[in-house]
Amino acid sequence: MPRYFFHLHECGTITPDVEGQELLDDSAAQVEALRLARNIMAGEIEGGRLCLLCRIEVHDAQGTMVMAMPFKDAVVVTGL
Repeated sequence: MPRYFFHLHECGTITPDVEGQELLDDSAAQVEALRLARNIMAGEIEGGRLCLLCRIEVHDAQGTMVMAMPFKDAVVVTGL
């Protein structure tokens, strides 16, 4: 199975994923990126803040970016 790395880009700081995860394919990596983004966002909300400009970049084992998951695309915001 291919290995994917989920690098967090948060307010100008990059937190690299040095371990990665073995997943079936790009679709599974996209589902995992969405899950991770929502989990991080939930923690931010619990702390009383949320940055919708942050993102998770998914890279393959060769270091090529496969996709990005912007936090703003991970949720539907209503009531503004």
